Amino acid sequence: MKTLHLIIFLLNILLTIGQSPDVLYDELFEAVQIQRIFPDSKTFCDAIPRKLNPNGILDLYRQEYNKTTFNLTSFVFDNFILPNTTIIVHDKWTIEEHCHRLWPLLTRTTKHEEFSSFIDVPYSFVVPGGRFREFYYWDTYFTMLGLIRSNEWQLIDNMLENFADLIRKNGHIPNGNRYYFEGRSQPPFFSLMTELVKKTDKYKSELELEYQFWMNKRSIKLDDGTILNRYYDDLNLGPRPEAYLEDKEIANKMNNTDIYAHLRAAAESGWDFSSRWMEDEKDLSTTITAHILPIDLNCLLYHLEIILNKQNEAERRRQAIHKYMWSNDLQFFTDYNYIKKKPTNRLTLAALFPLWLNVSTKDQAENVARQVEKLFLHEGGVVTTTSTQSTQQWDSPNGWAPLQFVTYRALLNTPGYESLAQTIRQRWMNLNERVFQNTSKMMEKYDVININKTAGGGEYETQDGFGWTNGVYLEMLHDQRSTSNSIKYGQTFFQFFFFCILTIIITEVNY
Repeated sequence: MKTLHLIIFLLNILLTIGQSPDVLYDELFEAVQIQRIFPDSKTFCDAIPRKLNPNGILDLYRQEYNKTTFNLTSFVFDNFILPNTTIIVHDKWTIEEHCHRLWPLLTRTTKHEEFSSFIDVPYSFVVPGGRFREFYYWDTYFTMLGLIRSNEWQLIDNMLENFADLIRKNGHIPNGNRYYFEGRSQPPFFSLMTELVKKTDKYKSELELEYQFWMNKRSIKLDDGTILNRYYDDLNLGPRPEAYLEDKEIANKMNNTDIYAHLRAAAESGWDFSSRWMEDEKDLSTTITAHILPIDLNCLLYHLEIILNKQNEAERRRQAIHKYMWSNDLQFFTDYNYIKKKPTNRLTLAALFPLWLNVSTKDQAENVARQVEKLFLHEGGVVTTTSTQSTQQWDSPNGWAPLQFVTYRALLNTPGYESLAQTIRQRWMNLNERVFQNTSKMMEKYDVININKTAGGGEYETQDGFGWTNGVYLEMLHDQRSTSNSIKYGQTFFQFFFFCILTIIITEVNY
């Protein structure tokens, strides 16, 4: 009998390994979220049991919750260890020193939290900071830019190995290394990461596996046989655990649970949330992300096809992007709504991906660049979208480090617009420096229109850390110095050349 109990006990433990907390804790999880025990829905997702295993805690809850003396808050604090928010020590460093020295404070491992929501990975990794206690897929590319400038080569190798391990085990890189992110990925930057350190050949098989994930699970065939890709989530049946109450409230407002698939798809995009995905830019409940074929995603997959020597597929995709995502009227790239069979006509910085990744023609690039200067450029950099009515964080007036970087590098690729690129770089760096001087913080996002205000909008407060902001700043600082040195060397050469000519003239005159 004891042996049977032991077997059942061990089976219960095995069944609780590798599951999302909303599955593990069932109605307890829902009660904690609905009653708003924590202001941030993500907090309970990252909690771990104190003593009992998840099944034991759930059984105890089922025995206790109907008692008149039961208090849910006390029950949670008695039975769970709550996660720590990243605390950044703001010493008297310069902004450059701060960015270099922050990496150890943002470095984590998954060893060893029993019954954690962490997806285990073999090596250390960098987290963004604040409430973000795990790595995020597309964030990591921009973090790596800074790690290179900090000579953190081992940490870069570690994160590449972590991603390769996840692809081999899961077929894709999850949104982040938490089980509640497992059904979705994020913009596929792995090929760009491997290029940064010239290790693409090493990871060809993993890149192929990732490509098959996007083509098998995220592709849409249009009426003319064209295949393009969208964002989605394989676990689209309910609210996101990390935003449980928020998603429930939106679904209740609509009286339609179909919204969950669209909210999850927006989370896979990394742009959660934006008027880019909304039919009514003032109303988040009109989000239709899963109906949209995004310009940035398809450019990233074009790049992946080039890397994998799938030249025919890449050329077909390039032609499809030009056909479905270029607007002659707007002189701009936009996303395409494949349900309504028409472009969304939303102006966003996602339109810079074709310039950055060499998908656009020369004329298209020049027209996009002109629109950026006319519509997006502000005192603190470039605004994410031109929407003026949305309150979402991936909209005006907010600017984000990854999109500043993509826009900057895209315009450097566009002959005649190098000066605009450098203006964007300088304005963004100036904004980072001004905020740092006042707060000693690097922020997740910034207000680029009114540079005396902090950025806002979204499901949570602006976070301090902050991985991709640090990385992009260090990369831009490196470029700034390289440009300055080129000018200085050019001036030195001109002065030397002038001196030589003058010497020859004087010599000839004297002779």
